[in-house]
Amino acid sequence: MYENPAVFSSKNLSAPRRAAQFLMPRIDFSDTGSIERAERLVRDFAVCGFIVFNGDVNLVRQTTRKLVSISEFPLFFGCDVERGLGQRVSGGTLFPFAMAQGAIDDEAALRGQAIITAREMKYCGLNLAFAPVLDVNTEPLNPIINVRAFSDDPALVSKLGGVFAETIQKEGVLACAKHFPGHGATLEDSHARLPRVTKSLERLMESDLPPFKEAIAKRLHCVMPAHVCFPALDPLGAPATLSESVLRDLLRERLGFNGLVVSDSFRMDALGGEEREEENILAALAAGVDIVLDPRDPEGFLERQAENEFFQDPARAESLSRIFYAKKLFASGGEEISAPDFKGNAGQAMEISRRAACVFRGGVLRGAEVSVLHFGKEGSDEILDGLCEGFSEKKVTVKRRFCCPETPDLDISSSFVCVLSATPEAWTENCIVPPVIADYVNSFSSFSGEKILLTFGSPYPAAEFPFFDTVVSLFDSSRAAGRAAAEILTGKRVPTARLPVRIAK
Repeated sequence: MYENPAVFSSKNLSAPRRAAQFLMPRIDFSDTGSIERAERLVRDFAVCGFIVFNGDVNLVRQTTRKLVSISEFPLFFGCDVERGLGQRVSGGTLFPFAMAQGAIDDEAALRGQAIITAREMKYCGLNLAFAPVLDVNTEPLNPIINVRAFSDDPALVSKLGGVFAETIQKEGVLACAKHFPGHGATLEDSHARLPRVTKSLERLMESDLPPFKEAIAKRLHCVMPAHVCFPALDPLGAPATLSESVLRDLLRERLGFNGLVVSDSFRMDALGGEEREEENILAALAAGVDIVLDPRDPEGFLERQAENEFFQDPARAESLSRIFYAKKLFASGGEEISAPDFKGNAGQAMEISRRAACVFRGGVLRGAEVSVLHFGKEGSDEILDGLCEGFSEKKVTVKRRFCCPETPDLDISSSFVCVLSATPEAWTENCIVPPVIADYVNSFSSFSGEKILLTFGSPYPAAEFPFFDTVVSLFDSSRAAGRAAAEILTGKRVPTARLPVRIAK
């Protein structure tokens, strides 16, 4: 086990270990061989660290402590925690999507979320947060950023993103802001294909780059580039991950960023797939990436490339200096951390979910009886349970619950409530309402009774169904969100949040 990361120097590295510092493979606890593979990557190769998927709090904590104990160098352990540790690690706290914080616009609440996230991560041995999302979601049909963004307003994203990054780093966790120079205007999911943004540099400076400039001013230490092509920045059409003009000319020279650049996952199809991975790793490092995240075959790459003179280039030495400095600051490793109050933290997450509820149109229920349409998607049981609990407390009767493609006879004495959940998921375009669902919902437009739409996750589907009398938007699929919707509809809760994106009425 290393004694003091502050005295660690790249001069002590053999060629294979030098090359390995540029790679951060995955540990996926749903893969039974993943832990053994991680131990081998630490012992035999001395990789930079790992990105963590799945597992529970205790298993992740046990594994990171074991890997630290056998590593001769500090290790980064990164995790996608835009919504808190519970986004990837069961037992951790799961917050609503970032747009909930945009709706509340309360810096104290956001600092609280960042502190909880950092302390839960540190308890598990994790020290690199792949958050905040600094994308400005200017495209309502964005299938992968969408509700993961704080807002479509660059000023609000700048303020909240800067607060989150600054707070989590003060707690001793490295913040990695994503996805530079901006993924918010795309119509494609970069997990599945290479998106293209045609904005000019001037337009990007106005609409997409302000949040990164703000975070850099607040001493952000790490940035993740987008697997997105920006022709105005790179005429050759290279995605930002592989573009020297984006990473060196724009990020480092123009914006003055001198921290780490960590790539997005190399398992995403935007970069061309497995057959191009090796050349893409070298291209990314040559363009200005310091650490390549989530390669498919790290062992094979290092066995073939470790002695490559490419890794002796002075530019690689600059990258190593940045890596070692960031590890000195954040990868202390092995210290005892008190167990967080997971139950209390979950309560704070539920309160954020409730506070974030936004009334887009309309108000309270007109009657005391409802019929609820839902779509049987994952998470809908939690939503519906919370919704029914909230209605029951105010003596509102749920007359029926039905699901597509049922066509029940609706009575105008019973309000029609449509529960629509649309959340970003890689490779699914799940934020986009499928035509068959849109047609089904539209079939109720002629109903003459009260019509209510509740959106959970993305609020943008509200624009597709202008015939609803009342629209309430919430930003996750939890029981707390369902309950908050019922409390607003029954007048128990007066909403104070404001929708942080523009939606056509």
